[in-house]
Amino acid sequence: MIPVGLKAGSVALRMLKTLYKAKKKVGKGTSFVADKAAKGGFTKTSKAITGASQKVHSGLRKTKALAKEYPKSAAALGGAIGYDIFDDD
Repeated sequence: MIPVGLKAGSVALRMLKTLYKAKKKVGKGTSFVADKAAKGGFTKTSKAITGASQKVHSGLRKTKALAKEYPKSAAALGGAIGYDIFDDD
């Protein structure tokens, strides 16, 4: 049997990997859309998209740092959210 602390740590590390993949996809997607908007003549929209993506990026960095600092809490929070999403009650 795996101790709960080790299991929670491995779940937190998987969450970090998922966060990194999400950050990469968000960054690529928003840069593509911002470029498309700028080339289409929508410069203000492009600026808004770029600003929003930068805020998302900084938020993901802060989340990653918190998850690294508190892996058990991050795993418990992720489990609670997952349970809430998939619970049929």
